[in-house]
Amino acid sequence: MDITLDTTVLNVLEQFPEALEVFASHGVDVTLECPECILETSLSVCESMCHIDDLDELIKDLQVFVGSGQA
Repeated sequence: MDITLDTTVLNVLEQFPEALEVFASHGVDVTLECPECILETSLSVCESMCHIDDLDELIKDLQVFVGSGQA
């Protein structure tokens, strides 16, 4: 899976539920901070709504996580 600014949180979590840990490592508790409607928007839009401090780093870490086969 290629994770970009246009990828949604839901896209990531449907394929890689364990990626919740990656979001958490960036200070985002998806289950508490991101309403369902936000899960279906792109990561670029979620940046401010889900309190993502460094979106580029989050995307990089998600790509590493997905590419490493940790899921």
